[in-house]
Amino acid sequence: MMQNKKRFTAKKLPLTAAITAAVLATPALAVDFHGYARAGLSTTVDGGEQLCYGNGANAHFVGRLGDECDTYGELSFGDELFNQDGKVFRLDTMLAYQASNQGNDYQSLSGPNEVIGVDFADEDTTTASSEPWAGGDFALRQVYGSAKGVIGWAPEATLWAGKRYYQRKDVHILDLYYVNNSGYGAGLEGIDMGAGKFSFAVTNFDTPSRHSGPAEGFYAQNNKVDLRYSFPVGSGNLELIGIYGYADLTDAQDQALDSLSREADRDGYFLTTEYSRGMMGGFNKFILQYAEGSMGHQAYAAHSGSESLNSTWWGGTMDESWRILDWGVIKLTDKIELGYSALYQQGTAYGPLTDEDAEKLSVVLRPEYNWSNIMKTTFEVGYTSEEGVNTTESQDLSKVVVAQEWSAGPGFWARPTIRLYAGSFFGDRAESREDDGNIRVGAQVEAWW
Repeated sequence: MMQNKKRFTAKKLPLTAAITAAVLATPALAVDFHGYARAGLSTTVDGGEQLCYGNGANAHFVGRLGDECDTYGELSFGDELFNQDGKVFRLDTMLAYQASNQGNDYQSLSGPNEVIGVDFADEDTTTASSEPWAGGDFALRQVYGSAKGVIGWAPEATLWAGKRYYQRKDVHILDLYYVNNSGYGAGLEGIDMGAGKFSFAVTNFDTPSRHSGPAEGFYAQNNKVDLRYSFPVGSGNLELIGIYGYADLTDAQDQALDSLSREADRDGYFLTTEYSRGMMGGFNKFILQYAEGSMGHQAYAAHSGSESLNSTWWGGTMDESWRILDWGVIKLTDKIELGYSALYQQGTAYGPLTDEDAEKLSVVLRPEYNWSNIMKTTFEVGYTSEEGVNTTESQDLSKVVVAQEWSAGPGFWARPTIRLYAGSFFGDRAESREDDGNIRVGAQVEAWW
């Protein structure tokens, strides 16, 4: 038996070596792998899971540390498929996963992605789709192709088409995307123009549930034209962004407009000015934004630039809004870094609530002390207040959270990091949820690569 086994192995060795060499030589192993992930567990002194005030697409206006109740991950795979004579073609993709319940071992895609604290008694469930085993959801976030050096008059520019995160801008400690015109589209970016770079793109926003129009079956395609120009000014960089959104109606929809009870062919714009510069071993960014018409809500939204509404979706739809924002990360000493943000925004409602304004204030500070190259202590304090178009008085919320972290290197941006945290939330919003002063403790991993 031993002799037969040896003869079998010897015969297969050349074939095995050939296969191994072929696999190692394939471009598949050169695939770029990037991603993001966060997950954790938590409890409170009063018992049960912690409550969160900014999960999902709503941003965390008192800061995100200790205020994330979901599991979220993004896996991005891309590869350079062609590179010849200065012409480079790539394909990039991304899958994302999210589950709002962090208390279960197995989270399938067969059931509802329920929010913690919801009463499931009235849910129509089966053994395949009931809690606790359901609760996760996958999404295709990106799949796009890009080509650089293929435009004769602009060889430095990149041509792209597909579905992508398009030049997003965010405040990390808030998880707020103050410019996020992502989705399906096409464009040309990085064109040399004078002292700076110019980019042009066209994107769609065609979600029926958000803007089906005032009449049943009135589903309109909505397009956005995105123009950006970035150039140096003084010791920093100034970027100007203009996004124009409009309803692309069919001939039949145009003819039906007169019979509709309200406007369904809206257009509008969203403007952003961002000045960024280095400061105290880090950076500072100052942003001014204004939006009107079909994009009137975008200088107030948490994912700004994403929507262009062909109709006034609800009575309090913003007809115009504006925002002022300053944020950055700086080094106070060799050991201490500070992340900070300050925001004020205001919006005016459309229609019967025109005389009522919405306004929001947010201030967040996140200082970190680096004890060593892998360990740091992080504090985050935040305050926000908001008065909406349907409320008579403002609601406030504040928090204090401290975390002990072990990170892959020193510094504010070092990831992955494993953190243990404790803290409390206070104010009107916490009182309304019986969470005022309730101490929460938890552990979380956050990574990007």
